[in-house]
Amino acid sequence: MTSLRRRNTANGYPRGEETKTKIIKTAITLFGEKGFAGVSTREIASAAGVPPPSLQYYFENKEGLYQACIEDIHESAWEAIGPVARDVEEMLAANVEIGQLVEGYCSILDALADFLFATPDAATRALFIAQHHSPLTRPTEKSEGKSATGRRIRSCCAAIVSRVGGSRFSDEEINVICTTINGQLIVVHLAREHVEELMGWQKITAERIATLKAIVRRQTMFILSSYRQA
Repeated sequence: MTSLRRRNTANGYPRGEETKTKIIKTAITLFGEKGFAGVSTREIASAAGVPPPSLQYYFENKEGLYQACIEDIHESAWEAIGPVARDVEEMLAANVEIGQLVEGYCSILDALADFLFATPDAATRALFIAQHHSPLTRPTEKSEGKSATGRRIRSCCAAIVSRVGGSRFSDEEINVICTTINGQLIVVHLAREHVEELMGWQKITAERIATLKAIVRRQTMFILSSYRQA
């Protein structure tokens, strides 16, 4: 194994972040279409246009590649949503007024919607995540821990709900409120094909994303405003 990982392009094993990224993007697509058990590393290598041993070089095994796919999705999510989340964290630390915090929550959802639906590989990521949450198609052992990105975003949302409601809500109630608010987007993401069929959409266009964001924003402001302390 050590000798394999030391080989370079001249010996037949491509190196570089570009090749690694290409393998990961290809794997996300194939794992999303067929599930973890339904695709082989050789098939992934062929689709990515790299020699099969290069997957072992970069990821050691199929499980390592799958974990790299999850980490890539988390990193992409933070790149898209992180700047907004950091702004909200600063607002919370500065103890700004409730109306600004509600606007901050809506801004997080706007960024989440853009990440889930407006990026070029959004549909393939959605398929991967749907397969990942199915016990029939994911690896036997679940990936390690929860997403640090997800925890940080969820922490922002929970802090806003806590500030809006004062001391009225328990931690569990805050968790349910955040889940139902954020679920407005997550349900469309995870049930994308069903939603498109239900709405009579051939695909989720930029105009439809804008409509979705506007309605989610309106409903979120209504929900949070209803919880404001008198």
